[in-house]
Amino acid sequence: MSGTAYALDFAPERGDRRSAVSRLGGEPVWLDEPQWPLSSRDAEPMTFVAQFHVPDGPVMAMAYLFMDMEGAYTWQPDGGQNALILQPDGRIPSCVRTAPVVNGPLLRDATGRSVCHEARLVPGAPGEDSMQHVGGHPNWLQGDAAPEGWTFLLQLDSAQLRDAVVNFGDLGVGYAFISPDRKEGRFLWQSV
Repeated sequence: MSGTAYALDFAPERGDRRSAVSRLGGEPVWLDEPQWPLSSRDAEPMTFVAQFHVPDGPVMAMAYLFMDMEGAYTWQPDGGQNALILQPDGRIPSCVRTAPVVNGPLLRDATGRSVCHEARLVPGAPGEDSMQHVGGHPNWLQGDAAPEGWTFLLQLDSAQLRDAVVNFGDLGVGYAFISPDRKEGRFLWQSV
């Protein structure tokens, strides 16, 4: 996964919002039964942020990103206020509880409208300073915080998420990782 890198961009989704494509916002399209994460802060469903194909596996896999948009500790990979859920046959991180919620909170823009943008991999490797890409290696804002032995999946730049409102701190960047057995995910963010 970490070898080939692609720059990442988003465009308004034109197709079926219920298809299993990589996207920012919209509704999660589960490959298994719904496993909506609940925030450790208040046990309420977290906001669905994005879903991404996990490349290079023997079967199609999807990573689903959720965050507690009101939480104070969403930057921590094990704080229970964000979750990267993998399907099919993924393992729920021990710091996260889930519920079989079908329709939970969705990503919004500044006016409160639901956001749905298809992820596009841009041909050609991203530059050394790319803050939004899939694969390759993370470009850290504050120093390496990768879970030891885990594989880098992608990073998202809060300033490049079009009209979506996410809290990665001041000009923050989010980082997603996959466990060595490809069953579990972690997400964290750093800001300037």
